Amino acid sequence: MKMTHAVLTAVASFLLAMPMTASAQQPTRSITEIAENLYWARNNNHYAVVLVTSDGVILVDTINADFSEWLKGEIESRFGVPVRYVLYSHNHWDHASGGAVFADTATFVGHANMLGNLAMPPADTPLSAAAAALDVNSDGYLQASEATGNFAEAFAQYDASADGRLSGAEIARGPVSEVRAPDVVYKDRMTVRLGDSSAELIYAGRMAHTDDMSVVRFADQRAVFVVDFISLGRLPFQALPDGPLDPWLNAMRAVENLDVDIVAPGHGIMGDLSDVAAHRRYIEELRDLVGAGIARGASLEELQAEIMMTPYQDWISYAQWRPLNVAGMYRILTTE
Repeated sequence: MKMTHAVLTAVASFLLAMPMTASAQQPTRSITEIAENLYWARNNNHYAVVLVTSDGVILVDTINADFSEWLKGEIESRFGVPVRYVLYSHNHWDHASGGAVFADTATFVGHANMLGNLAMPPADTPLSAAAAALDVNSDGYLQASEATGNFAEAFAQYDASADGRLSGAEIARGPVSEVRAPDVVYKDRMTVRLGDSSAELIYAGRMAHTDDMSVVRFADQRAVFVVDFISLGRLPFQALPDGPLDPWLNAMRAVENLDVDIVAPGHGIMGDLSDVAAHRRYIEELRDLVGAGIARGASLEELQAEIMMTPYQDWISYAQWRPLNVAGMYRILTTE
């Protein structure tokens, strides 16, 4: 049965409101067929995509090791074929960790810029300013007991040496120690064929979120998988990425021009190209409203109070992220 946009939004909003402790203890997981032989695999608020072919599975994103172990078992029991390819949307740990689970059968594919993003900087790289401010014992490392925020949340993913402390090089590299590097890379477009179907990786261009983002199109299923820079029925994440808006908006427009019927995001709800256009319009409207406020000398606090974006009040995370979105747009427009 096909669920309506409103029902899907309500369900997603309810699940996002669940206590994080319960979610962490017992992840919400499911596998849903969204087109013939194409499945949307869920791990709490993250999604991967599984394409089942006569010769095996093409998997896009691995999320984390625990999810990958679960998904590997599900694929074996449901379809009886191995994962032959793992395609990466991008290098970020919350989408790309855990791939080693499939290393016995799969070839890993990602954009060429992933290799540089996963490389370790020189050993003498100093702590970043944010990490140095937390280095209470001034030993040049960030101990687990000193870490807060993202450093604490993703400590294991930063700690490539597994020595219980983070060096400047590990922090500069980012939380990607559990991301298996791609075996094969591409520059602009690449089609991976397996059995009776295929998946096409399309480079989304350099943008603030990352410079190694891939959109994955499934031509036979008339579907596309997009991650992070587009989310359907959900506000952009918190305070928006740093950097110029045009590359971000241009990447969305490129997706809007694809000949597909189904858009499966890495977060949010299932939708179509009209939902991608709505996400782009939200950002453009926010830009215009914040820009007009800056031009008349309004403060950030005033803009957060007056820019309500009410046409989007039913979107996921509206209440929590609207003021953060305003702050992020204010930062972008005042630092360009």
